[in-house]
Amino acid sequence: MAHVFNRTTGQFLQSVNTPDFDVVDWVLNPDLTATVGQPVKYWFITGGTNPEGQEELGVVDAGSQIIIDAAIADARSASQKDSAKSSVDIERVVRALVDLLPSEFNILRTLHTLPDRTAAQVNAALKANIDAQP
Repeated sequence: MAHVFNRTTGQFLQSVNTPDFDVVDWVLNPDLTATVGQPVKYWFITGGTNPEGQEELGVVDAGSQIIIDAAIADARSASQKDSAKSSVDIERVVRALVDLLPSEFNILRTLHTLPDRTAAQVNAALKANIDAQP
């Protein structure tokens, strides 16, 4: 069995049947010498080949690793925020709270002569608060 590395996505698959993978999209049996002990997320195709003709993979420098890690963290955070906002819209308990909170807030707001807030305004404020979270 062989290993393959996707030229576009950087996906690395082990123990595969290479005829199932097109060389246009995949590096077949790459030289992994320079990547030993390094996470796949830092690997890249160097453009070189070893004496056996295998395409070589390398590891990005420390500065690029920081950039990659930051991009992954940003994507993870955005995904978590999207998930949290989606949950606000669909979870029954949260909907009940969003419906309840305006009436409770409005009691307090009336004491301070402030205008009432609607459930839609509270829902929008909750979503904005989720976006503002680190």
